[in-house]
Amino acid sequence: MPELVKRKCKNPDAYLDEQDLKDIAESEEDIRQGRVYTHEELGKILGFHR
Repeated sequence: MPELVKRKCKNPDAYLDEQDLKDIAESEEDIRQGRVYTHEELGKILGFHR
């Protein structure tokens, strides 16, 4: 895999590095496995909502 991958966006200088691609892949897997939270659930977990 190339060190940097150019993103398809309006900013020609926007690049994704290896860590970005790894984080995206992990996020996609979390979504597939149902490990996602609503804003309200996350707020409760982090103690922002009671």
